[in-house]
Amino acid sequence: MNASNDMQALVTRTEQLVNAISGAILSTTEIACERLELAAQVARVQQRMSAFGAVLEAVGTQKAALAARLADATGPLRKLLERQIEMLTVQEVAILEKAGVPQVMAEKALAAVDASSNTDMPATTYRREGKRFVRLELEASRDRNGAAHNRADGKEQDNED
Repeated sequence: MNASNDMQALVTRTEQLVNAISGAILSTTEIACERLELAAQVARVQQRMSAFGAVLEAVGTQKAALAARLADATGPLRKLLERQIEMLTVQEVAILEKAGVPQVMAEKALAAVDASSNTDMPATTYRREGKRFVRLELEASRDRNGAAHNRADGKEQDNED
């Protein structure tokens, strides 16, 4: 009977092992499904944000063109251009609101961008390096030999590195 008890214990342990493995496989499958659903949601959000970015860029381009025309405009044409710029700003705020930015924050961000674009100084731009943002210098670019070139007129500058 000892061999029979050993066999029964072995069968019981084998059944427990099979149940545990099948449970682990099911759990892994459920987690994989959840990850796929999350990945699909992230992709949808990224596409939506890209679309909002493209629309904002198009509105910004229109706004910049009108602002350039505004500098030389007088009389009723000036009022018309100012009104068009105001309407484009309202559109920008609405787009940012649809993207999830509160109206107050959207207005402040657009005011900051408009203020920096109205000055002669170039806007400060940053690029992402991992978790840090590094400031880019817009005044000069460097060629392969390290010579600095002014972006505005293309003249070389002294290389002081």
